[in-house]
Formats: sequence, C-alpha cells, structure tokens
Amino acid sequence: MQIGDVIHLDGLRAEYSLFGRDRFSTCTLPDGDYVVLGFEENYVNLAWSDTSGYPSRKHRYRIEKTLFGCSVAV
Repeated sequence: MQIGDVIHLDGLRAEYSLFGRDRFSTCTLPDGDYVVLGFEENYVNLAWSDTSGYPSRKHRYRIEKTLFGCSVAV
C-alpha cells in the first residue's frame, strides 16, 4: 500500500475527523473507496474517495496499521 492508492473498505473500526480537525471520534467505516493520504507511526490516514476519485476534503479517517492484513509502505 502506498500514498495515492485507492482501496475498498467496509466495516473497519476507524477514527473520523471532520474537515481535518485535530480531534478524532471513533466510528465504523461505511462501505466505499478510500484514498491513502499518508502514514503516521501507528496509523494509515485515509479520505473518502469522491466520484472523480479525488480525496474528499471533508471526510478524513485514520485506521491502525495492524487492522490491515497487508504490508504498508512508510
């Protein structure tokens, strides 16, 4: 997995940040495509992919790396 990849996810436990605020709330990801934005020490940063394939500015998420069953490039 690399920055810019579009991945399909559904039902994973995540943290949600509205409009990129510093505060995150726990949520369950809705079924959809997500764009990988970057990596933190223990998290993969994602954004909802809009219909054009670009990352949404409003819908930002982060998921623990351990929840992905694949390798994550740093």
